[in-house]
Amino acid sequence: MQFLGIDFQKLLLTVDGRIGRQTFWIGFAALFVAGMINGLIIGSISLILATLVSLALAVPAYCVSIKRSNDRGHPQVYVQGFFIASIGFQVLTLIGVFGFLGYFIAGLFGLIIGAAAIWLLIDLGALEGTKGPNAYGPDPLETVQA
Repeated sequence: MQFLGIDFQKLLLTVDGRIGRQTFWIGFAALFVAGMINGLIIGSISLILATLVSLALAVPAYCVSIKRSNDRGHPQVYVQGFFIASIGFQVLTLIGVFGFLGYFIAGLFGLIIGAAAIWLLIDLGALEGTKGPNAYGPDPLETVQA
């Protein structure tokens, strides 16, 4: 599906290649809106269902983040580590591992994941990608201009 010159199916469902900051922000905005709708509408119906939808939205968020990480020339493991920790936290919270006595631990873990999310957002969304081709493919800015 093409919109704004972007193949959203490829953007949201594959991890191959590189994307520039503009494409990253467009994908991030679409996922942010979907997450807000999930939280406001589905979350008001069922917290469990909203968490499951949130976990499903992690797949396209992961794909967008990996492609942007590829453009920055980073190893994929740092994005993978963030998503493993974030999804693990959601799953543990969903099944009630933290419980009443674990609110402090859950809050601390949530703060750490939140700080990592802000760092990742700045790294992927604000900093330039690698100029020219890198191990993950051609420069997306050069292919747009060509």
